Amino acid sequence: MRFFDPRLRLRHLQCLIALASHRSVLKAADALSLTPSAVSKSLSELEDITGEILFLRYRKGLELTVAGHTLLRHAAQAMGMLQDGFDQLGSGAKAPEHLRIGVLPTAETALVPLAIIDLQARYPDVLVTAYNGANPELLMRLRLGELDLVLGRIAEPSQMVGIAFEHLYSEPMVLVARAGHPLLALKDVAPADLAAYPMVLPTPGTFIRAAADTFFTSNGIAPSARCTETLSSSVAGALMRESDAVWFSPEGIVAHDVSSGRAAVLRIDTRGTTASVGLSTMGATPPGPAVQAFMDIVRQRAAGKS
Repeated sequence: MRFFDPRLRLRHLQCLIALASHRSVLKAADALSLTPSAVSKSLSELEDITGEILFLRYRKGLELTVAGHTLLRHAAQAMGMLQDGFDQLGSGAKAPEHLRIGVLPTAETALVPLAIIDLQARYPDVLVTAYNGANPELLMRLRLGELDLVLGRIAEPSQMVGIAFEHLYSEPMVLVARAGHPLLALKDVAPADLAAYPMVLPTPGTFIRAAADTFFTSNGIAPSARCTETLSSSVAGALMRESDAVWFSPEGIVAHDVSSGRAAVLRIDTRGTTASVGLSTMGATPPGPAVQAFMDIVRQRAAGKS
């Protein structure tokens, strides 16, 4: 049994979390308002205290080791609980429960807003903060205890280490165009037909972009050189509705535009882009009442999509 080392200080845990989040000594130092040498010294001390190498150093940045992941998970939980304690000091009562969710593009336009409405109708005192972004960023924030859960497509296996994923439903990517688009007049759209039109694609490095790239590669074509890359459904939707751009999007994001008649799904086979959508949580951490209630509501709303 390893006893608590009296050399351990709060700054050691703060540096661990900052380095894991920013993957750079310089960026971590800037976030903590410290010098890079102070951050490096704290990391060296922490590795000496634990007797473990916590980070590997590569040209692209720092990477947590297995030992680093283990310590980070517990450090983030401890810091989160400590912050909750300070937030409640002097309040005279328990602070309102705060639900912090990460929302990937595939779930941000329909499932999550409706689930939040349901939750706040049942629990009006719950404060909800929803963050959007790409999978790697949101999953790191989940590990750091900054998020309670992430809702969207499953990430690459290497990004899911230590994270529990609960499947809710499967969703394909689709190609959509504005009402009246020339491609909608075709009985069947061949992949090569897409080259004549601008494209709107997810940003590189995302799971949905990998699915789009797989589609193009398997069909032996390249996307149009007139391409816009974005994770913003607002920007992508406007480009699609106001021009001849074709948007490669998760089906759920464009469902409202399609049902309202402002857009239509092109008749082209994209079944190979289907992936699992679900809830990502730190499985070892029991969810609080608001988190559990939100998860139950999401499950109920997603049941009809399965």
